[in-house]
Amino acid sequence: MNLDTPTIASSAYASSVHNLNNDVKFANLVVGANGGALRANQAFGAQFQQTPSDRAINSIISNLKQEMDDMAAVRRLVKVIIVDPNENVSLTDCVLYNGEEKMTDATDQELFFEIDIKNVLDTYNAKRVLLIDKKVKERTEYLEPAKVRDLKMVVVNIASF
Repeated sequence: MNLDTPTIASSAYASSVHNLNNDVKFANLVVGANGGALRANQAFGAQFQQTPSDRAINSIISNLKQEMDDMAAVRRLVKVIIVDPNENVSLTDCVLYNGEEKMTDATDQELFFEIDIKNVLDTYNAKRVLLIDKKVKERTEYLEPAKVRDLKMVVVNIASF
């Protein structure tokens, strides 16, 4: 996964958010390091007993494949929201981008690249660097400018067609 994109999550209208970015990173990390063992387990089936981590990885991989199949060329009504999850930022100021509902057949990552994130982030960081870091008690320290990878993006699927 590219470290220059925010954490991208998918959500169906009126349901909880599923963080796809962490699943992909975890699956890539483990499959890359342990891919041979997984393929051996899958190839020999019952001859090898899967460890709990192998079952978890296989579950993540199958879920990701299913989600990618579901997202392929699907027309949907979506709303994109990008927030800064830092606890030092107030609830009223944490939303960087709140897009309008729109029809699309683009994937979640393609939707991210349709946003002018540089201008959104520059505008937000002008305010963010003036906020005080509450974790530092001895002195007044301000927050650093946010990076794209620090942000959370949620794509709310309102309807699929």
